[in-house]
Amino acid sequence: MELRPPPSTPSAPANDRLVRALLILNLVGLLALAVFLWLHAGAGETEDPEAAEHARDVASKLKSAGALDEAAALYEVYLASTDATADTRASVAYSLGSTYLDDGRYEKALRWFYEAESLGVGELQDQLTKKVVHTLERLGRYHSAKAVLDSRMALAPDGEIARSADDPVVARIGDEEIPRSAVLRVLDELPPEAAAQLQGTEARGELLRKYVADELLWRKAVKLEYDRDPQVRRSYEALLKQLAISKFVEKDVVPKIEVDPADLKNFFEANRARYEREGETLEQMPPEVERDYRLSKVQAAYNEVIESELSTEDVELFPERMGDG
Repeated sequence: MELRPPPSTPSAPANDRLVRALLILNLVGLLALAVFLWLHAGAGETEDPEAAEHARDVASKLKSAGALDEAAALYEVYLASTDATADTRASVAYSLGSTYLDDGRYEKALRWFYEAESLGVGELQDQLTKKVVHTLERLGRYHSAKAVLDSRMALAPDGEIARSADDPVVARIGDEEIPRSAVLRVLDELPPEAAAQLQGTEARGELLRKYVADELLWRKAVKLEYDRDPQVRRSYEALLKQLAISKFVEKDVVPKIEVDPADLKNFFEANRARYEREGETLEQMPPEVERDYRLSKVQAAYNEVIESELSTEDVELFPERMGDG
């Protein structure tokens, strides 16, 4: 993986920025497709109630011992195989989500809160909503958190289900209504600079148009079974691999990077010509110097990880067999 500082370019007109943001949104759509295919890979279920209760018992002990991942794996077995009521299964999922939340593992907490929500938590719904909002905010998904609040339903006086006034219907596809919250939620998947370009009535209108168009094209693609196409599956697997590697670098490599002031000064002096500010001192150096320094540190750390993996695993490389064309 080669990390390079982005080239400096003049500010683009508003229309160009909007186009770039929508192009990034296209990439996010591909990521959503990958997630959909992943979630629909499926797994077999067991129908042994005794085994299900055994799994729940062991899972409860693991949870108490703090082995959350192992407990979660067994709870999944339990939820897939038990004949317990939906309320009971929802309570298990809600409890596990709360434990992950307290442990600061927000992505896993969200996964289990959504599991509880899909099963129906009854009187716990208000508490669940608060926990989902809290978890989304901790993950920096502020549009999604607001969407959860905006999309809460209320019972109108005539007995009809009414959507919050803060979350109006912005489109319809046949009988299906699309709330504003569903469209704005995609902004959380964009880089901050791209999301910032999708502000204003015109940009939001284009976002809505693209959201609906993508939904229509997705439905048509599924109808034609392109989601099962071997090439699509291979592309999905390659994309999933790169996403997982990026997450590994983000969580396991980047946090270990430390900025050494003396090392930063040496980096600045060694690359002074790159910044074309010959008269600058360390205190006056451009802000991009630290960014580039961090990138170089990440690249070096990433290379160290690669070398370590290649040296510790049973790996043989035959580059001469690659050919030259």
